[in-house]
This record gives sequence, structure tokens and C-alpha cells, in this order.
Amino acid sequence: MKRMIVLLLTMLSIVVFSQEIDNYEEEIVKEEHIKGKILYLENTVKNGYNEQDGIKEIEEYRVRILEGEDKNKEVLVQSPIYLEKAYNIFIREAQDVVLYKESSDETGNTYYIVDIDKRDSILLLIGIFMTLTILIARFKGVKALVSLVIVIFIIYNVFLPSIANGYSPILISTLCALLCSIITIFLTTGFSQKGVVAILGAVAGVVIAGSMSMYFSYKMAMTGFVSVEALNYSTLLQGIKVREIISGGVILGSMGAVMDISMSISSALTELKSVASNITKKEIFDSGMRIGADIIGTMVNTLILAYIGSGILSTLFIYLQKEQFPLIRILNFESVAADIVRAFAGSIGILVAVPITSYLCCIMFTKKNS
Repeated sequence: MKRMIVLLLTMLSIVVFSQEIDNYEEEIVKEEHIKGKILYLENTVKNGYNEQDGIKEIEEYRVRILEGEDKNKEVLVQSPIYLEKAYNIFIREAQDVVLYKESSDETGNTYYIVDIDKRDSILLLIGIFMTLTILIARFKGVKALVSLVIVIFIIYNVFLPSIANGYSPILISTLCALLCSIITIFLTTGFSQKGVVAILGAVAGVVIAGSMSMYFSYKMAMTGFVSVEALNYSTLLQGIKVREIISGGVILGSMGAVMDISMSISSALTELKSVASNITKKEIFDSGMRIGADIIGTMVNTLILAYIGSGILSTLFIYLQKEQFPLIRILNFESVAADIVRAFAGSIGILVAVPITSYLCCIMFTKKNS
């Protein structure tokens, strides 16, 4: 019965999530982009271009349209090769591409190659992940995937719309973190004592991480516009509490790691209690701290390395310009300061989750012991 409920939840979440995305795209996207397949390079035009144009040559590809009113039709599509390599799209034969369709009463439909179609590769990667999860963790892997679908659904249908409507990112991210923690842990462990302890420990760690990030964000007078893109699209952020987004991101970003360490400690101490029923509160707390210390050795690096990895290009730019900017200037770039706050506030949440979870375990697991 439980398996049927889990599978039904999975199907329902995927269907609703897909419908929401489709509705969103129909409302927002005005331009028409369709899928095409490169058949072969038909011609290369090298005359008539110079450095002022920024174009080296024009490649003409024979492309088969795979969607829309011209489906299965073969058309000739031009793709410019720029002198600046960063602007070029690297096209190969038999490759799927994204075409922009421009309609005109005089010339009919004209197509332009705007990108490589990455959807099949994305689906393949997700498929490998899901397959390995189920093969290795079996039914628990299925439940983990169900929780992941629900968490993504909550983020895209509750968290982001709420922030866009002007609600506090800190409040919304805290509520979403609480909801996601409950769903994930209960789907993993069921309605058990160790699950309750893990949820309470995770929420406490996440709230402290968010509080730390909020305090230091305001202390450093951060604006929330941590990138050039954010400044360029500032008009779209009217009515949104941008300054709180850093803290909201810390709460959501640290949730997984904090939940992991809380669940690990709670599960380990539950097993310890089952084999040593006369264990005292102090012994359980000390065991939890020792287990947590071992986990912290690698877990503390998790968020810091994750944020460094996600911002590796920005970090590289700063490194390449280290001779131009003194340390006092680098550390005061808002993007750098924001990443430092995210990484260390999240890691503080991981650290405090250890004693909190251990203490909750010793209280709840030894009610009848001294």
C-alpha cells in the first residue's frame, strides 16, 4: 500500500510540475524556437567580411526542421563565424540545434541557428542518475527520487513565485526548508522518532545558518545585486526584497548538507540505543558528538567547495587580475563577500546541527534513563 502511495505521489508531482512549466512558457515566451537537425555543411562564404563586421565568414548548413508547420522540411540556414571565438556556436553534422523562426508575409519563414539543443543530453544525465539511485538504493532510492521531485516542485511553485510577489525570501525559504525536510526525512525513514529528531536538528541548523547570513549581510551593507546580470535586470526585480535573497539562498543551499548530518547522527544514535538499552543521556550525547566530529571533517568542506565550484569562473577572473586589485578591494567585491557569507554561514549551520541533534537524541531516546 505504501509503495502504491509513493508511486502515485511521484506521478502526480511530475504531471503537475510539467503542466506548470508548460503554462509558464506559454505565458512568457513570445518568440518561436524549434528543434532542427544539421544534415551537412553546404557552403562557406568568405568574401565581403572584414574585421569591422566582427565576422570572419558565413557557414551555410542544410538543416531538417523537426517541429512546427515546416516539420521534415529541409532548409538552408546561415551561421556566422565570428573573429571572437567566444561568440561562435560549434556546430557538427547530425547535431540537434535550436532554431529561431522568423515569419514574414513576403519571404515566408526564415530560420537562424541560436544554440545547440542540449535537452537529450540533459535527459540522459538525469536518466543515469535516476537509474543508479534505484539500482543502488532500491525502494529507498525510489522514495528519494519522489522527495526530490516534490522538493523541486515546491521551489518552482512556492518559493520562487512567493519571492517574485514580494514576500520575504528569508521567511519563505525557512518555511520551504522546513517543509522539504519533513517530506524528505519522513519519506526516507517513515514516521519514526529518529526522523523527528533529524528534522528538528536540520531545521535548527538551517535557521541558525540563515540568521548568521542575514546578520552579516546587513552588517556588510550588501545590496543583493551580486552580479552584473542582476544589475542589468534590476528593472525586473522591482518589488522584490533582493537584499534578503542572499540569506534565502543560504537557507536553501545548506538544507541538504545540514539534513544529511542530522539524519546520520540520529540514525547512528538510534542503532546505538537499540543495542545498548541502558545507555545514559551523557553517553548518547558524547557518542553523537564523536560521530558528528568525524562527519564534520569532510562535511564542512562540502558547502565551501560547492560555492567555489559554482563560482569558479568569477574566482578565475579575480585570480587573473590579482596584480591589478589589492586584497582590500577583492574582499570587498559584493560577489566575493556574498560567496564567503554563503559558504561559512552554511558551514556554521552544519556545525551547530551536531550538538543540537545529539542533545535532542539524548533527551528523546533516554526518557527513562538517568
